[in-house]
Amino acid sequence: MNIELKYFTGTGNSLKVLNTCRKIFESHGHGTKISEIDFNDDYTVEPDIIGFCFPVYAFGIPRICRKYLKSIKKFSHKQKAFVIITAGDAEESGFSLMECRKLLLKKNCELIYSGVIQMPVNWITSPAPPFTPSKDEAIETIREGVREAEKIAANLINGVKIFHKFSYPKRYTRYRFYMDYLLFKYIGVKFLWRTFRVYDTCNGCGLCSRICPTGSIVIKNKKPACTSTCEQCMRCANFCPENAIYQLHGGDTKGKNRYHEPEFFPVKKICDDLKVE
Repeated sequence: MNIELKYFTGTGNSLKVLNTCRKIFESHGHGTKISEIDFNDDYTVEPDIIGFCFPVYAFGIPRICRKYLKSIKKFSHKQKAFVIITAGDAEESGFSLMECRKLLLKKNCELIYSGVIQMPVNWITSPAPPFTPSKDEAIETIREGVREAEKIAANLINGVKIFHKFSYPKRYTRYRFYMDYLLFKYIGVKFLWRTFRVYDTCNGCGLCSRICPTGSIVIKNKKPACTSTCEQCMRCANFCPENAIYQLHGGDTKGKNRYHEPEFFPVKKICDDLKVE
């Protein structure tokens, strides 16, 4: 089979999951291509299966992922597709898979599998638990996530169809769940970029601007400034070598763990030069 894998990631979780799947697919002789979502994707050569992996942001998929799925040209034949969602809590996937399924059906896709894999939390500016984990905690969660990804890849190879059921946090009331989802989707993501700030420890290195996946950070007067295309992916805050980035209104990051998937370096040479660990 020819399998195409597409992802969006802030700190490497979604890439780790799809890379795990890729290894399983290739070990069984299937041709596999993996790449970040790109609005220039046209799928002129339609794959046998296309797989997507996105993170959960406030119980939905990131705005950029929604826009990407909408931008895909309708497939000429019934395209087999699967979706994997990465989440800080596998039981809190919310509307993420429902959003993907709805958009993919409009593109003439047949959803053959959907799943949610728990990976480490990267929301370092969260004012309340869960917070970013310690390195040891993150490694254990990643191990479990890899095992789950291997199971999903094996199921896909064997034609096993499993579909994740809608779920929302048991710690939430239904009212608060819907409120948080709708507020972030229609208001929060459009304005939260304005709340990013830097502590005095910022040295103006510019790493955050160079690694931002949406090109949303500009350097002004040797300090980073966010712009409206920010997705709140937290890559900048977790990679900052000076631990200088935070958000207003409870988004303090002093003393908190930093997290990115250990093998993920979006611009490796830049990170090596700046001795980011």
